[in-house]
Amino acid sequence: MKNIKIHSKPLSFTALLLSTSLLSACANNDEFKSKLPAQIKPEFLTDSSEVSNIASSDNWWMEFGDKTLNSLVQMGLENNKDIKIANEQIATSRDLNNVQIASLLPSASVKLGRQRFASPAFGPNGVKYDIYQAGFDAAWEVDLFGKNLDRSRAGKLRFLEEIQLYKAIALRVTSEIARNYIELRITEKQIENLQEVNLARSKIIDIIKQKETSGTAAKTDIHNALINLNDSLTQLTELKISQKVLTYKLAVLIGKTPDQISDILKTPNSNSILQYQSGIVPIGLKSDILERRPDIIAAQFEIQAAVFDKKAQLKEFFPSFNLTANIGGGSKNLGDVFKNGANVKNIQGFVSVPIFEGGRLITEYKISKAKAKIAVLIYEKTILNALEECESELTRYVNSLVIESAADQQFKAIASIFKINQNKKRFGVISSEELLNAQIAMLKMENQLAAKKLQTLSSLIAFHKAIGGGFEGYEIKFEKDQVWWVEKK
Repeated sequence: MKNIKIHSKPLSFTALLLSTSLLSACANNDEFKSKLPAQIKPEFLTDSSEVSNIASSDNWWMEFGDKTLNSLVQMGLENNKDIKIANEQIATSRDLNNVQIASLLPSASVKLGRQRFASPAFGPNGVKYDIYQAGFDAAWEVDLFGKNLDRSRAGKLRFLEEIQLYKAIALRVTSEIARNYIELRITEKQIENLQEVNLARSKIIDIIKQKETSGTAAKTDIHNALINLNDSLTQLTELKISQKVLTYKLAVLIGKTPDQISDILKTPNSNSILQYQSGIVPIGLKSDILERRPDIIAAQFEIQAAVFDKKAQLKEFFPSFNLTANIGGGSKNLGDVFKNGANVKNIQGFVSVPIFEGGRLITEYKISKAKAKIAVLIYEKTILNALEECESELTRYVNSLVIESAADQQFKAIASIFKINQNKKRFGVISSEELLNAQIAMLKMENQLAAKKLQTLSSLIAFHKAIGGGFEGYEIKFEKDQVWWVEKK
């Protein structure tokens, strides 16, 4: 027998008026649209011949021509723990979105049971028999007003948001790997130079001691030479500490232990970081960051998702329509449960109207609306921070080029003086001590130049990160719940 029922509650005039007014208030979503992007000028404030408005290349770290750096970046994208965590968050977000999509579909379950009946009232042994039961239950909320559809759309947008956050983490990890690697290589060069400085200072001490014996130098000259040597030894120790720390940081960034990275760093390179010629850098337009930076794109997705959440919350005021179906049967024999047709058939329809939940629903709607407004403010804050970061890093880069150029001219001048002194020493015009001091001055200036080069390259890397470059030519694909970078064809 089929039994169809419709249960409903009358909608009060107050609740209907409230729902209508809330729907009208929600119809205009202009308050959730930011006007800030339209106010951004395309050009950067810093005007310099050292920069170009041509878009930068995707794999900017390959510009340095360092095979080891390229290998480290690739390992970081594959093994970095923050990236792996973001990988799992993307997979989780996708699964949550699938759960929300499932709410649009009917749910069903099948039941199969066995009951044992025993009664001692009949005969010496009583009566014993089994009853087998089987049933099919189904339920479906008819999404007439699109409430569940809005929530599934919000879930999809948050899934896309997680992908952009994944890209932001990959961009940060890539930048940190490049910066730490370059600092490590420059530190190694400074260590090498300081070792030569200390060797020269030791030779000077020996010369001064000989001069002190012959009466042409004072004890204070020896003490001053020892002070200079100890100062250089202290600097050397500090640089070696930095070398170890940078090595350990790189190990963490690429997901390796400190002892594993040693062999990786020993890979020979045809080019040196110090040979990289800093100069004109293609950067694109400032307004491009709205389409490039993953954190800005993620914030946009969050606004759209919050608006859909708000719409869905508003539709909680409207009636909900549900259909249920129950079909089942029973028999003493398992094979006869459905032999003569199901003996229970029940299909029902329900209409539910929230009458006495107005206070809770109004509060929840206000909360969802406030979250949408917060999402807009976070989006605008993200844009402002991005603009500040881009302008600041570009200013640092352009000015560091000037500083590096000046240091380079100083180094070339001191290197020329050293060569002149070498010729003078051959002709006996100057002493060995004077030549050693000239060598020390050249090596110290080379270390200063390396420090300026580090500032320039660090600013360049920070700027590439600020404009969100590096992954435009790639797309994210899934394979067995794993995220992979795939180059676009």
